[in-house]
Amino acid sequence: MSSSEIPASRPNRRRVALLAALGIAALAGGCFRPLYAENTASTVGGSVRSALRAIEFPEIKGLMGHYLRNELVFEFDGGNEPDAAKTMKFETTLADSVEVVSVDYANGRADSAVLNVTATWRVTKIAGGEVVSSGTNSVREPYERSSQRFAVVRAARDAQIRAAKNLAGLIRGQISADLTR
Repeated sequence: MSSSEIPASRPNRRRVALLAALGIAALAGGCFRPLYAENTASTVGGSVRSALRAIEFPEIKGLMGHYLRNELVFEFDGGNEPDAAKTMKFETTLADSVEVVSVDYANGRADSAVLNVTATWRVTKIAGGEVVSSGTNSVREPYERSSQRFAVVRAARDAQIRAAKNLAGLIRGQISADLTR
């Protein structure tokens, strides 16, 4: 029996599977909600976007803390909209260390290093002190070291800035997920 002899009433299994998959995708497509949309409800009231703008970021000690706070303020409230009333407070402790990866044995200097930064943080409501979100995030940023002292200082500072940007993005994502209903 060749393919031309298959009865027309017998459905093609691939076609049925494709139609079933498209039907399921169409039904599930209505369930998608963008995380930062105005109509995505948060657990603290309002939208997630407005809840993120209601977080206060006090000063964080140290140079790494300064870079992290600047990145967090930009990530959470970097728009052109007026300041929102702050109803929640962000608190963090930072731990950073430098790990030497390779050493040039001819002159005894480190060729490259890795900056390890860990932030343990929490977001609490200002009124009442209830913890809304908390977590610990770590990043590792490599950088090159040379015999030029100022080049090493600048490379280390660039690694700190990159680490702060990456930490701020991780923290924003986790807080956003925790605030979503």
